[in-house]
Amino acid sequence: MSDSSEPKTSAVQESRLAEQETNSPQGDVTKNLKKRSLDAGEVEGSRLENLKKKDKKQTSRNLEADFEPTEEEDDPLPLDCSICKRPFLDPVVTNCNHYFCEKCALKHHTENNNCFVCNEPTFGDFITAVEIKERIEEEREKARAMVKEVSAMVERASVMNDDAKGASERALKMVAEVETMLEKVAAMATKAGETAAMAAEMVQEADATMETAKANMIKAFAVIKTVVWNK
Repeated sequence: MSDSSEPKTSAVQESRLAEQETNSPQGDVTKNLKKRSLDAGEVEGSRLENLKKKDKKQTSRNLEADFEPTEEEDDPLPLDCSICKRPFLDPVVTNCNHYFCEKCALKHHTENNNCFVCNEPTFGDFITAVEIKERIEEEREKARAMVKEVSAMVERASVMNDDAKGASERALKMVAEVETMLEKVAAMATKAGETAAMAAEMVQEADATMETAKANMIKAFAVIKTVVWNK
């Protein structure tokens, strides 16, 4: 009996101790600390959860951007006939949503009543493919715009080429004029050199004449000294 009552007594004592701790100031502090710890844990958990959601949304957006279909991928309308493999001429559509040239579809129907692509019965029901015609017209408009743009670029290139040719011709003309001026300057320099040479010769001749005149004058003075003048 004593052994079986000991666990119950121990449990009662622990319960009383817990109540005392709860009712005591120290118990209140412990309770508040536990509450704050739980609140902080909840806040941190909420913040981590928000970060995970945000990261998940961002990853989802990146994937959507990476795998977003382009206009061409998202556009199922063909531009070429499945039979003749050429651009559509009077396109028609079958009841199984396959597109052909009207002439190709009728010719194939005379040989085979089933669709050329999926082999389903067409019953000879070929409807004008308005959406294909509109798509072809859009492509033609794009082509016209591209041709217009290319033509404008070619025209600008032609103007630039003409300007370049004009600049080249002007540069060649200037070079020719400079060469002519250099030739004239060279001729003038040659003539100036010849004139300088002639002037040098004239100076030499003048010097020689002066020396001769001096010598003759000395001789004349000598003769004058030897002459006896009559009184």
